[in-house]
Amino acid sequence: MTFIFAAAFLVIWTRDKGKHENLALSLGWLLLTSGFSISLMSPDHWGRAIPAVTHVPYTLAAAAMSWGVLTRVGVKPPLVPHLWMAFTGFATMMVVQNFGNSIVADVMITNVTCGAMMVMTAQLFTQATGRDLVERFLLVMLILTAAQFFIRPVLSLMFDGPIAAEAYRQSAYYFALNWVFAFGSVLFGLAQIAGSVKDQVSALYHKTSRDALSGLLVRGEFEAQVETLLNRANAEGVETALVIGDIDHFKQVNDIWGHQAGDGAIAAFGAMTETMIRPSDIAGRVGGEEFCILVWNANEAIAAGLAERLRVRTNALEIGERAFDVRLTASFGVAQQVNGEGYRALFARADGALYASKEAGRNRVSRASVISPTGSTTDGGSQAFKAQEISLSDRMAHHTKRYAG
Repeated sequence: MTFIFAAAFLVIWTRDKGKHENLALSLGWLLLTSGFSISLMSPDHWGRAIPAVTHVPYTLAAAAMSWGVLTRVGVKPPLVPHLWMAFTGFATMMVVQNFGNSIVADVMITNVTCGAMMVMTAQLFTQATGRDLVERFLLVMLILTAAQFFIRPVLSLMFDGPIAAEAYRQSAYYFALNWVFAFGSVLFGLAQIAGSVKDQVSALYHKTSRDALSGLLVRGEFEAQVETLLNRANAEGVETALVIGDIDHFKQVNDIWGHQAGDGAIAAFGAMTETMIRPSDIAGRVGGEEFCILVWNANEAIAAGLAERLRVRTNALEIGERAFDVRLTASFGVAQQVNGEGYRALFARADGALYASKEAGRNRVSRASVISPTGSTTDGGSQAFKAQEISLSDRMAHHTKRYAG
């Protein structure tokens, strides 16, 4: 059974070789397989050498599995402390084997070492974010695995007392070892398999729900998530706002510098957006050069501040070859959800504010609450964040003159 798990994780790793945690889990189960094989097939006259030899693969298996389980959930594994624990346990066993004929101390050393490693793993695992059913199942199995290393030897030795080396395979401890590991390893392995399958499903979902160029949500997925969040905002009374951004003169970027520069502009704008929004916000690419952000727990003024920071950062983006100095500007429209309105109505008002920004000269942020029905800004446009704009045609003339001949 342990070998089947080792092979399964190896197959999973071959499907995505960037997931090194699956390779570590495969190695852990392979080490466990070797430990079981030595324990089951070694000759009886080996006596106390059996637990001494199996201590190495068992403790290294615990270290490898800990590394795989923790790396998978984004927690730094304590590999060095675990290896020191394994080495200290082995050194201690070498010392105690010089005294008496009982195998009790030997098995206790291995169990305490592996148990301590699993306790540390379970504690660190609780630091991981996310508590869905799969992660809770894996955490429970980590706790049970750690606990059995301490409980099983004590209960077994209560029936056996001191175990002579030659009677090891006839002991209650050995019987419990085989059966507990048989059932326990199946459950623990299934929990790990479930985690890896969940990761692959999540990766597939991420691939299909994300725009390949910008890295943001595709329009359909973005709108579905926005609808859900707007309904939640209505129920909980949370302020939300929508920001629509549009790269200025994008067609001319493609025409003048080529589609590679246009693709670079989309990718750079998307990456910039991802780094500047909060985890509670969501962003999507809703058109060729049009992007949308739902800003959670924020009013229109706060969302406009985010849009202004995005506008400033857009001006600083470097696209394409440095020699051509391709610089971008972007226009933004911002609207806050009012009266429990849905996505379509909210998007229409934010889109109207975006149109006002473009009508007012582009490279600015406009807020829906201060846009008149005709599309002009009220208060002399003082509510729009303005910035000096160098027209793309002027830049084109400059570059034509600079690189002429």
